[in-house]
Amino acid sequence: MLPPHLAPIQVVIVPIYKNEEQLKQIDAKVAGIVATSVAGTMAVAASAQYDAFVMYASGNWYPALIADASGHFEDPNSGAVTEWTSGTAEVTKDGTYTVSLSNIKGTGVDEETGEETLLPAACEGAAVFNVDIPDLATTLGIGGNSEGFDANMTPAEKMAFAKSKGVNVTDVKISVVTDGETTEVAVDSSKILFGDIENNGKLRIELYNQFGDTSKDAPLNTSDIFFNDSLNVTFTITGIDAITGGNIKPADTTAPADTTAPTTGDSTKPNTNTGVEGVAAVAGVALLATGAVVVAKKRK
Repeated sequence: MLPPHLAPIQVVIVPIYKNEEQLKQIDAKVAGIVATSVAGTMAVAASAQYDAFVMYASGNWYPALIADASGHFEDPNSGAVTEWTSGTAEVTKDGTYTVSLSNIKGTGVDEETGEETLLPAACEGAAVFNVDIPDLATTLGIGGNSEGFDANMTPAEKMAFAKSKGVNVTDVKISVVTDGETTEVAVDSSKILFGDIENNGKLRIELYNQFGDTSKDAPLNTSDIFFNDSLNVTFTITGIDAITGGNIKPADTTAPADTTAPTTGDSTKPNTNTGVEGVAAVAGVALLATGAVVVAKKRK
């Protein structure tokens, strides 16, 4: 089970067989398919892990670049498109890193031609402003799968837990660029929160979140944020080298495959949570076939 942005299509293979011999033949064929698929998806996952990126939504929630660092988002309801350049940084050791957002454009109407096109977007204020580093909290043992971690802890307590393991984020600097002119944004680093704040394995540096604790005691004045060129965040992180020995490895974000063969007619076998509903109905339609049905569904 990989995050939807890494694996937007989820596939379930349903064996249809008449006897145990056929099931063994299907299992042998499926094993090769699964091995190839897992190797490919793990390569993609490893390449995307630990890439820090800026999550940002302006004060009026347009633009809202909060899902990932892909640089493209299409609203499923309106069809409106937002594109941007996400300057990421691979965080695999102690050091100072800079991440950014720039070249933000959104669907609009050209005043001269009257045609729909992508127009530059100016950003003002902030509803959400974080830096997310996928999987790093899991790897460093400061996330939801770590001994001593409690998902019900407050964000401040989760940060204290991270610090107790030796992880720290300091020297946060923010700048905005408007019409080519750079302006530093005042930020109180002592009020910033970091850690596995959302219990998802990401190390989040929360600069401001109107739904989070930083809205109560903000590290920055959101009215200072205005830009039409770029938004930049520089931060220093320590503790990675001490925990990993300077040899960080990809986090294991996949669940082990269920290799248990189903028993014919056994209705007591637990239903594996695959995220794909209606598999049984599809399998029923295909009962006349001898082989395997492959079911794919777009993940939300």
